[in-house]
Amino acid sequence: MNKLRFARFPVTVFCGFALWSFCSSAIYAQGNPFSKYYRDQKIRSVRVGRTEIPGSKQAGKVYLTQEDVITMALRQNLDVNVERHNYLFDSWTLERQKGVYDPATTFGFNWDRAKTPTASVLAGGDSITNILTSYASSYRQNFSTGTSLELNFSGIRNRSTSFFSSLVPAINTSFEFLFRQNLLEGFGRIGPDYEIEISRNNLDISEQEFKRRAHEIILQALDRYWDLQFALQDIQVKDKSLQLAATVLEHNKARYEVGTAARLEVIQAEAEAASRREELIRSQFGYRRIQDQLVKLITNYQDPREFPGEIASSTQVYTPQQVSESFDTLQAMALEMHPEIQQADLDILNQKINLDLSRNRLRPTLDLVAGYQQFGLGGRRVVLDFSRGFTNAQIVDVIPGGLQDSFAQLFNADFYGYVVGVNLELPIFNTEARAENAQAQIALERAQLRQESVKQAISLEIRDALTQIEMNQARLQAAEAAVRFGRERLEGEEVRFDVGMGTTRELIEAQRDLLEAESVLLRAQIDLIKSHNLLDQVLGRTFDRYNIRLADALQTNVR
Repeated sequence: MNKLRFARFPVTVFCGFALWSFCSSAIYAQGNPFSKYYRDQKIRSVRVGRTEIPGSKQAGKVYLTQEDVITMALRQNLDVNVERHNYLFDSWTLERQKGVYDPATTFGFNWDRAKTPTASVLAGGDSITNILTSYASSYRQNFSTGTSLELNFSGIRNRSTSFFSSLVPAINTSFEFLFRQNLLEGFGRIGPDYEIEISRNNLDISEQEFKRRAHEIILQALDRYWDLQFALQDIQVKDKSLQLAATVLEHNKARYEVGTAARLEVIQAEAEAASRREELIRSQFGYRRIQDQLVKLITNYQDPREFPGEIASSTQVYTPQQVSESFDTLQAMALEMHPEIQQADLDILNQKINLDLSRNRLRPTLDLVAGYQQFGLGGRRVVLDFSRGFTNAQIVDVIPGGLQDSFAQLFNADFYGYVVGVNLELPIFNTEARAENAQAQIALERAQLRQESVKQAISLEIRDALTQIEMNQARLQAAEAAVRFGRERLEGEEVRFDVGMGTTRELIEAQRDLLEAESVLLRAQIDLIKSHNLLDQVLGRTFDRYNIRLADALQTNVR
């Protein structure tokens, strides 16, 4: 009884594995275990819908805050959505690598009929007809420890016209359980397991690449947003300048008509008005170009002029707080948060994994193979009497039998066997593995040097951003003083002009100097904001600055 239980244990294991494989397939395929063999894989993909504009519209203008611009860029910028696709693609690369551990089953069936002539009476007849039917099934599973299990079941049904055959048909069945274990190369961890870890790191690299690219797009969008703010106010300044020039022109014409001004003053005023009109036209078209660039960054319109109105800023120009952190603190922050640093760290980790893999492949291949087998034989037994010779043997008895007899022997383990062995493969020179190991060492050193290069470049970018902030703060202070002095000068020139002591040229120059000073002040304010945005991007904290979660940004438009 114990022997029977032991004999049936491998068969039970085989049936259990087969049942588990089928049920897993059914669950995975949502009720149809075969759909995965002919249907496209259901995937989550990036779907970019129609452009959504969160701002308010008034009198043909669309008012957007800088937060609106960031939201639109993350959702609708085509380059950002391409990076989302790259992340999804790499996630399936990881799934593909895991497939090496998927169990596999095979089924086979063959039918063969052959009638052959014979050259000897010992063949069992003048001609022999054999009808051979064979079937086989197997189940195989690999494990990351370098272990593999294999279950094989086979059967053969042979019907022969040879009068020497005592079983017609003869039904052979066999069951085999094989265990393989790597003892040197691949022991404890096989090559695909290294590849899976590398693919997992590559997925993290893809995530950081999305973050890096999104930071760049956000910075570009904010730059265009504030440039647009400057362009709008610059148009207002240029329009005001033109109105002042027109006022001076009308005043000079009136004075010329009454004889208190020379014709030259009128011509000077006309030339100045024409010059300021040209400057206004350039500012207006400059604004249009900047809006087109911004629309491209925050929408998926093919033509930026599809945008429903002119973009106006809802965020007022402000003066950012001064940077209080030291350079060392900012550098440490960048080393922790900057996407390129994270990518460099992950690349080093990948190269270390490759080096471990190359060391593993230096070893010879030595596999332990162990197995257990059971056999069965059944069929209708024909008892012949050969006392009168081979060619005219008489049938004495026919004992019924068939497939059930073969299975009975197989399950009762009346006939069994064991398999134990080792397989050794020893490359004589091992040139390929040694070359891979050398390349892996070089690649690791190169990755480490590349990491230092990235750190150096980021440190320089931090210094450059801090320098720009310091420069723009100084420009802002100088521009504020220039505006203050320009206003005082213009007030004085207007008084002198009204009482006839000043000239047209002096008044025009005072107006122009004040307007240019106001434009320089606005430019300094805008550039200071942009330099702070640049510092956030260099430090890798743009997402944190605007409360953006990387996981949420990655899943935007993914459905």
